[in-house]
Amino acid sequence: MRVLDKPGVQKAQYIAHKLIMVYIMRMKTRKQTIEHPITNLERLAAELRKIRRGRKVSQQELSDRAKVARRTITNAEGAENVGVKELCRIANGLGYELVLRPKDTVVFEELSTTFKDDE
Repeated sequence: MRVLDKPGVQKAQYIAHKLIMVYIMRMKTRKQTIEHPITNLERLAAELRKIRRGRKVSQQELSDRAKVARRTITNAEGAENVGVKELCRIANGLGYELVLRPKDTVVFEELSTTFKDDE
């Protein structure tokens, strides 16, 4: 009888194969971070993540502050479907507020880049 024909070896190989398959599936389904945001939602998500990480606040801490589920923080940072109410709570939890403004409006923080070409 060969070693591979023994029931214990086959079971170990089967388990190892299953573990490898689970790992591969997790890597395939893991959401990639947005490197170059395109839409307003993607820009908002990237900014929320950047602010949270800059303040060294975990997703769990922010969810406690904002009184939303941690999964809501994950969804917001991943540009997934999150309600406006939850987005406002998350922004408030970071010390910010969400404001609507016309697209062509320049805000103070953007003045240096807006008039950069004039110099």
